[in-house]
Amino acid sequence: MKFLVIGNLTKDLIRTKEDEKTTFGGSSSYCSITAKRLGCQSFVLSRGNEKFNDWINILKNEGIKVELQESKKITSFVNDYTEFGRVQKVLSDAGKIKFKNIKKMDVIHIGPVFNEITLECVKKARKNCKLLSLDVQGFVRKSVKGKVEKKFWKERKKFLKYVDLLKVSADEIISVSDKINYEDVCRELVGLGVKVVELTFGERGSIVFGEKLHNIPVYKTNLVDKTGSGDVYTTAFAIKYFETENELDSGLFASAAASFVVEDFGTNNIVERNNVEKRFEDIK
Repeated sequence: MKFLVIGNLTKDLIRTKEDEKTTFGGSSSYCSITAKRLGCQSFVLSRGNEKFNDWINILKNEGIKVELQESKKITSFVNDYTEFGRVQKVLSDAGKIKFKNIKKMDVIHIGPVFNEITLECVKKARKNCKLLSLDVQGFVRKSVKGKVEKKFWKERKKFLKYVDLLKVSADEIISVSDKINYEDVCRELVGLGVKVVELTFGERGSIVFGEKLHNIPVYKTNLVDKTGSGDVYTTAFAIKYFETENELDSGLFASAAASFVVEDFGTNNIVERNNVEKRFEDIK
């Protein structure tokens, strides 16, 4: 299976009371590594420059092919973790990704971090794959004096008619719908053209809605770092759904895959498919 993720790689400064460190991230990182370890040919389309060379070499050593469109800036965030939660600031923005020089794919996942995906990019991606997945994250963010805040996605109707699978996290629901009931939210989004909606609630599990509503449990495990768990979930979901078109099994498989990454920091514990299959059977 050929799996492409489109979205800007990021360089992030993580600050807590005890420490601060610089890490590489972005949906493209987590999604591409997940796809590779689940047995796919994995590709990344992003913007950036030589500041990403070390990270790109790590991805390439994984067997992931990276198409980096040259830009003067890279996408960079500061994540301050306080007693009141995370405060995120955008330091720089690499800009819009252009869809070009891309071979036909089985699955394309749109994983933006900060408004880098245009409608034209989504249209071209739709024509270039058999299954199109999208995470709303980068579409519902805005910068207010450098601070990242949520916004309502006014253009959602224009985009979602091209999308098969849509992932929305709990704190993003109010940015894509004014409905209160989760099933009503899903029905509205499916009404805009989406085949299956994935609503993720972290440790409280997820909801998958396509032909009907499914409550997906989490696999009970030791939580260390939940960063990237949503990216692992949506990647695993897309892969399983491409193989089976079974929305329930896809949700359970995605939950199993995400249960590993939270057991360690960053991408350290994104595992091979045989490990995911064992937990998938346990949850099922």
